[in-house]
Amino acid sequence: MSYCINPQCQNPQNPTHAITCQSCGSELRLKHRYRMIGVLGQSHCHRTFLAIDEDKPTQPRCVIKQCLDAPRSLPEASVEFRLYTQTLDQISQHPALPELLACFEDNSYSYLVQDYIPGRNLAEELEQEGVFSELQIWDLLSAILPILESIHHKNRVHGDIKPENIIRRPVSHPNSPIKKQLVLVDFAGVNPLKGSAEYISPEQLQGEVSPKNDLYSLGVTCLHLLTQMSPFDLWNIKTNSWVWKDYLKTPISQRLTRILNRLIERDPTKRYVSAVEVIQDLKSGPIPVKLPQVSQHQWTLTALGGAALAILSLFMSSRLPQPVSQLSSEPVEPIYQIPDISVSPPETFTPILPQPSPAMRTLVQNIGPVWSVAVSPDGEFVVYGNTDGSIRIIDAETGGLINTLLGHSQPVGTLAISDDGRTLVSGSGDQTILVWDLWNGRQKKMLYGHQGWVYAVAISPNGKQVASVGRDQTIRLWDMSTGKTVRTLPGYGTEVQSLAFSADNQTLVSGGSSGIVDIWNWHTGQLLRTFKAHSEAIWSVAISPDGQSLATGSWDHSIKLWHLKALESEYFSNTPAQILLGHGDKVQSVAFSPDGQTLASGDFAGTVKLWQAENGGLIGTFKGHRAWVNVAFNPKNNTLVSGSFDDTLKVWQLLPKN
Repeated sequence: MSYCINPQCQNPQNPTHAITCQSCGSELRLKHRYRMIGVLGQSHCHRTFLAIDEDKPTQPRCVIKQCLDAPRSLPEASVEFRLYTQTLDQISQHPALPELLACFEDNSYSYLVQDYIPGRNLAEELEQEGVFSELQIWDLLSAILPILESIHHKNRVHGDIKPENIIRRPVSHPNSPIKKQLVLVDFAGVNPLKGSAEYISPEQLQGEVSPKNDLYSLGVTCLHLLTQMSPFDLWNIKTNSWVWKDYLKTPISQRLTRILNRLIERDPTKRYVSAVEVIQDLKSGPIPVKLPQVSQHQWTLTALGGAALAILSLFMSSRLPQPVSQLSSEPVEPIYQIPDISVSPPETFTPILPQPSPAMRTLVQNIGPVWSVAVSPDGEFVVYGNTDGSIRIIDAETGGLINTLLGHSQPVGTLAISDDGRTLVSGSGDQTILVWDLWNGRQKKMLYGHQGWVYAVAISPNGKQVASVGRDQTIRLWDMSTGKTVRTLPGYGTEVQSLAFSADNQTLVSGGSSGIVDIWNWHTGQLLRTFKAHSEAIWSVAISPDGQSLATGSWDHSIKLWHLKALESEYFSNTPAQILLGHGDKVQSVAFSPDGQTLASGDFAGTVKLWQAENGGLIGTFKGHRAWVNVAFNPKNNTLVSGSFDDTLKVWQLLPKN
C-alpha cells in the first residue's frame, strides 16, 4: 500500500507501486524517495508514518514525522524546527534512541526521517500480556534511566515519555546476553506542551522544562503498567493525592513504592533531582529473600518458568548490595510473591499412549510475536507474519532467512499458500489482502474492500479464488487473476473469524464470534446450513484432506469434530461426531495432518495438543510455548510447526525420522 502524505487528501490509500495519488494527484514518494505505507500515529501538530526508503537497494523501513502545527513560512516555526533537529542530532547517537537520518522541508511542511525500530511498545505488551510485575518495573527503570541520564547530560529532555514511546527491540547479536533492548522513541522537542496529557508533569504544562519532567513521566508510566489504569484515574482530585496503590493487582515492595512515589511527586522540589539520583536508589534493590508460598494459584513450571527463575537468580545475585548502615534496620521484604510451583520436564512431549517422545527444536527465536504461520506444500520453507506488517520466509530445516516481504502496515494475522506452492495470500489489520508470487517474492495483487481487520484468508483448491473474512462482518470471494470481488456473503450481524474450503471445491465453511457455523455453496452464494456449534467464538475451522470431517476450535476451550456431509444433508442433526476436551484456555488454531489422521490444536496459553481424528482420542501434549500459538503441519517430514506470541517458532518431530 502507498499512503498519500497530503493532509487534505480524502482517500489517501493507494496501490503499492502507484506514483501519484488516485484521489488528490499528489506525488506519493516524498522527495522522490520515501514511500509511505501506513500511519503510526498522529496529533494536532504532527503525523508519524511508516515508510520505505526506495533510494536504497535493500529498501529499508524508516519512520517519517510530518510537522503540521505551523507552515515553514513563519519564522518562529523554522527556528523551532531547527532547534528540534539540532537536539535530535545531538542525542540520536545513543544506541537506545532512533537515529536521525534526515530532516528537510517540502511543500510547506517540515519532515524528520528516523531509523525504524521493530518490536512491540509497552502499551501493546500491557494490552496483550496484562499488568507488569515488580521485577519488570525494576528492569524498565534500570534500562530507561541511563538513557535519560545521557539526554539530560546534553541539557535536553525527552518531553513525552509514555508506554507507547518505549519499544522492546530484539537484539540482533546472537551472542548478546540481552535478548531484548528497550528503546525510547518520539522525542517531543522544544515545545513542552507536546507531551501526552496523562503523563506530563504539572510544571511542564506551565512551560517549565527540566529533567524532572521526564522523571515524573517515567514514574507515571510505571503506575500505568502496574495497574493498567489511566493515570487520570489514579489521581484523586477530591483528596489531591495519588491512589495508585489501591489499584495494584499484586502488592509490591516498600522499596519500589518509595522510589515511585518520589518520581511522581507533583511538587518538583520534592521529586528526584536527576536520573543519577534515582539510579543510586535502584542499586540497593531488588533484594533476594525467601518468598512465602501462595496457595491460591498453582502454576506448572515449563522451560520458560525455569528460564525465568534462572534469570531472576542471576539478576538478584548481580545486584546484591554490600550492607548499608542506614538500611540495615529495614525489614527484609519480597519484590513480589511467587506461587507454589511444581516442576515438570521443560519443553517436552508428554504422551498419553506409550510411544517414544519426539524431538523438539526452536527454529527461530527473538523474532517478535508470530501472528500467523504457514508451511509450503513441498515442506521446504515456513512463512510467518509479524506485528510490523512484514512477512518472513525461512528455511524449514535451518531457520535461515530466505526472503522478507514488505507491503502491509499492520500485523499480518493470516496466511494461506496455494496447493501448487506458487502463490501466497496474506491478510492484515490494515484492511488489505495481498497476493504474492512466493517464488520471487513479488506482490501480484492487492485485494481491497474490507472495512476492518482481515481475520482469515483461504485459497480454493483449484487456486483460482480467495475467500476472506473480516471485522466488517462480511465474507468476500475474490478472483485471484483479476483481484476483483466475485461475491460478498453477509455475516448476519456478527464478526466472522475463520473459514475453510472443502476439498471438492464446492463448499465454504465459516465460523464466527457468536459460536455459529455457516456452510455455503460459495459458487451461488446460497447458505446451505447455519447452526450453533459452540457457546463462545470460533477462531479456527479446518476441513480434513478427504473432505469428510470438519473441526471447529472455540474460545469455550473445546474442539468439535463434525461429519461434513451430514451437516450438508437434509437430515441434519446438531450433534458433533466428537467433542475434544483438555485445553485450559481459548483454542486459537486447529489443523489436520496431510493424511487426515491427526488433528493439532493450539490455545492462548501456548499449549499444543495432538488428537486422533477418527475417535477424538488425545495422543499427547506439547509444552514449550507460553503465549497464543498457531499450528501447521509440514507434509515433507511429518513435523508440526508452531508459531507463538512468545517470539518463537518451534518444530516438533511427531515420529522418529526414517
